[in-house]
Amino acid sequence: MIGTMHESHDVCALLLAGGQGRRMGGQDKGLLNLGRYPLVVHARERIRPQVTEILLSANRNHDLYRGWGFSVIADEEEYLGTGPLAGLYAGLAHATSSLVLTLPCDTPFFPDTLLHRLFQALSTRDAEIVFPVSGGHSHQAFLLCRTHLKDSLKKYLDSGQHQVLGWVQSHRHVAVSFPDGDDFFNVNTPEELARAEAHHAEMSR
Repeated sequence: MIGTMHESHDVCALLLAGGQGRRMGGQDKGLLNLGRYPLVVHARERIRPQVTEILLSANRNHDLYRGWGFSVIADEEEYLGTGPLAGLYAGLAHATSSLVLTLPCDTPFFPDTLLHRLFQALSTRDAEIVFPVSGGHSHQAFLLCRTHLKDSLKKYLDSGQHQVLGWVQSHRHVAVSFPDGDDFFNVNTPEELARAEAHHAEMSR
C-alpha cells in the first residue's frame, strides 16, 4: 500500500462503500481483496497521511468494516437507495473537519496528489466544491466540499433529486484537470478486479 508525503489538511476523508455491487454479483466491493488487503483499506492507507479524520459510509457488513478499524456511518433511512449523495450527507452530518473529501472504495489507485491539488483549487478560486477531470471525463465520486453545505444537500435530497452533478452545479464549483491514465480506474466487474490485481502486482515489484 502506498503512502504520501503531502501535508495534512483539516479534511475528513469519507470512503464510500454503500453501493450494491450489482456487476459483482451483489458482493460488497469495499471488502474484495486486492493483494492482501480489501479495496477499501488500500484507499484508506493512500489518503491517511493527508487528512485529520476518516469515516466510512456503508449500509451493510458494519462489523466486518469495524474489524478493519473503520468508523462506520450509515445513510439516513429516508435517503437509502438514493446513491452517493446519501453517503455524502451522512458524512457532512458526522464530520468534525471543515471539509469532506469523498473517495469511492473501488478506485484504489487514485492520484496521491488528489487532495493537495483539490485543496489548492478550493482555497484559491473561492469554490465550495471541487472535483477532478481527466481524459475528458469528470470524476464526481471524488468531491472536496465544505461541510456547511449539509443543509443545502438535505434540501436537494428532500426535493426528490439525487443526481450528483445537479447538486454540484447549484454551488460554486471548479473542475481540476489531472493527466489521463489509470489513476481513476475503478473496479466494477470480476474482469476489472483481475486487471487491478495485475496492476497492483506490477506496482509492488
